[in-house]
Amino acid sequence: MSHLKRLLLQGLSVLSCIWFFSNLMVWLTGLVFITPLKLIPLPRLQTQVITPLAHGFYRAAVRINSFWMQRVVGIEITLEGSINRHPNPIVVCNHQSWFDIPLVQEVIAGQGPIVQFLIKRELVWVPIIGWICLVLNFPRLNRSGAASDRALDLAAIESAAQNLGRAPGALLVFAEGSRFSTEKSKLQNSPYPHLLKPKLGGFSTMLKYARPDTPVLDLTISYAAGQAQFWRCLHGGTPRIRIRVEEFLAADITDPEAWLNKRWQAKSAWLTQNIQANEP
Repeated sequence: MSHLKRLLLQGLSVLSCIWFFSNLMVWLTGLVFITPLKLIPLPRLQTQVITPLAHGFYRAAVRINSFWMQRVVGIEITLEGSINRHPNPIVVCNHQSWFDIPLVQEVIAGQGPIVQFLIKRELVWVPIIGWICLVLNFPRLNRSGAASDRALDLAAIESAAQNLGRAPGALLVFAEGSRFSTEKSKLQNSPYPHLLKPKLGGFSTMLKYARPDTPVLDLTISYAAGQAQFWRCLHGGTPRIRIRVEEFLAADITDPEAWLNKRWQAKSAWLTQNIQANEP
């Protein structure tokens, strides 16, 4: 690759960053203005005006960023499987990159409910992204490993699960608890070549409080040749991304640990097949 081409690609990554964050900043401004209106004790106003308006801002941001990813950067996103639209699904997904988040939002929120996900408490201090999570009241976790913090984290997840159904919104869990890396995989001695071991706590708590007819959407994201680096994706260095969706019912998942392990085995096999097929 020539020096000029490398320079142009880096420039496109910078431009993509500016586009993403400028777009989010515009819609964050709207969210900030309507946030005080959530304090008005009129349920009908909240359900018919305030919540749909906030969710409309969210979906507009998702669509504009998706347009940039696919039409300008030129990333080809292939979806395998279909999603029956439901206002409150639980979404389980593997986690490799910051780029996973706009992809999940495109798949779920593009035509359906907004996506709420579990975030580290420190993330609220990150400009724009953290502020959006704060305004939309995403569940915030400590994830320090201390027993007291684990109890607080489970309480936050429990509260989010109990609120599922009060307003349209999907609840996303990255069951691995962290982005995949070869180093983390070795430390865990993970049996899955492209995945960390799934953690049971958050997912099990969600299922405990979910309605029996709640869909559980299992998403698996595969980046071409396993190249999931955020900066690389911003300039189209990973030109093809495949996303597989499989749907289950909460009522049918009687053993969450066994279900997660079975799904991770299926994910691992599918990821290995896709990565090998796309190796240069």
